[in-house]
Amino acid sequence: MRKKIKIIFLSILILFLQSQLTLGQTKNRIIISVGNYPITSFDLFHEIKLIAILSNISIGPSNREQIKKLALQSLIQRRIKTSEVERLKIENFNKRDLNSLIFQTSKNLGLDPDGLKKLLKKNGIKYEDLVNRYKTDLKWNSMIFNIYKNRISLNTVEIEDKIKSEIDKLENKNDEKLIETIKERIVNKEKDKKLKMFSNSHYSNLERTIQIKFL
Repeated sequence: MRKKIKIIFLSILILFLQSQLTLGQTKNRIIISVGNYPITSFDLFHEIKLIAILSNISIGPSNREQIKKLALQSLIQRRIKTSEVERLKIENFNKRDLNSLIFQTSKNLGLDPDGLKKLLKKNGIKYEDLVNRYKTDLKWNSMIFNIYKNRISLNTVEIEDKIKSEIDKLENKNDEKLIETIKERIVNKEKDKKLKMFSNSHYSNLERTIQIKFL
């Protein structure tokens, strides 16, 4: 029952968006160019719908412009990432991470993956579009790792202090398996922080060099 109510609510929301954002607009037109990649008015409407569904939010006069800006930023960012991934011919990504993203997205909406597919289809969005969106992000992550993996330097003293702090909280300080798990988790978390820093830097450099035109 909860899932049906959610689907009905989102369908009504999309109808509201369509009447507000595309009233009188019958032609698809290019509104932004990101390098050689165009972004159309239909792309923008599609992105707004997807944000509304994935965030499970209601869009009204108070937040419509904010969501529109968020959608534009998302589209531009994805076009920039896509261009770099394609330029470097990155095809590999972690398929387990893809499945985890899809499962978590479904769970956040109170659905299973099949329910997510039905929800997207009901609202005129292809499931493959969501999958490709996640694939782009995962390919980008693979690219960043391949480029910067040899430049990751960790503060061993800081890491050891964090590990010691976690071990001190354990009741059984002789549980070697748990201690190894803690060490691995902390080290991986620090590596992820470094990679995120490299990712942000790499993206910022691209953003400055790729021509973005609002048409």
